[in-house]
Amino acid sequence: MHRKPLLLLTLLASMLGGLLLTPTPGVSAASPGWLVRCPLSHTAPEDPITMPGTPGGAHNHDFFGNTSTGAFSTQAGMSASATTCGTAADSAAYWIPTLVRKGATVRPAGSYAGRSTRQQIYYRDNAVSAGTPVEPFPADLRMIAGSSRAGSAAENPQLGRELYWGCSDNSVSGKPTAPVDCASGIVTLHVGFPSCWNGVLSHRDDTANMAYPSGGRCPAAFPRVLPRLIERFEYPVGTSSAGLTLSSGPTWTVHADFWNTWQQPALAGLVERCLNRDTDCGTNPAT
Repeated sequence: MHRKPLLLLTLLASMLGGLLLTPTPGVSAASPGWLVRCPLSHTAPEDPITMPGTPGGAHNHDFFGNTSTGAFSTQAGMSASATTCGTAADSAAYWIPTLVRKGATVRPAGSYAGRSTRQQIYYRDNAVSAGTPVEPFPADLRMIAGSSRAGSAAENPQLGRELYWGCSDNSVSGKPTAPVDCASGIVTLHVGFPSCWNGVLSHRDDTANMAYPSGGRCPAAFPRVLPRLIERFEYPVGTSSAGLTLSSGPTWTVHADFWNTWQQPALAGLVERCLNRDTDCGTNPAT
């Protein structure tokens, strides 16, 4: 007697399960793009974008990703070098001024109270309107976000917008312009790069050829949309951030660099698969 109602309930459950498990066409992924974990490679007083060919001529920088980055680096040599990144094809170089406390280097590595630090590079498209086609960074593009020459916070205009501090547990709201105290004992630094390009490739410093989008669109003079790159670093400083400065000066001189020496076909494949198809490709994706 009870077989027919039971059969109907089973059929209904199957139909509902199918609705829940089948993706809805046209619905955007939660976080289209991908991220790569790139531990610290080395620290050196060099900067191959602003001071190429001048070893020891710059303030200290922490280098991530490409293990060969230095004053005499070339695009060809970098593309053939090893990387610390979890995606082997990401042989790009990422670097940032060294964090300092009372003259001592604070390494973006290690742990605090059992929590390990993570150094992560995000590739997103959320600065432009949905559906905007994105092209990969051109090979050998070099750019800087922020200003090492800022004489005040006001002279680093993206501070508190694209450049900001936080905590590893995301417990701080807003976008602080200076390091904050974190209960987790791990302070974070976020640096977002411009993603609008004018099509000019200098093979030196392309910062002037880049611009930030506004209102979901790129400026008319910078019409080509590249990935939104965010460098996020974690430092085990303890529960107080007092006394922190940068090798470039006060914390308002924060800046970061990017040199695209990816394996270019792999980068192009990820941009198409993850950004242009609105897919969350996760952490350290295969290529």
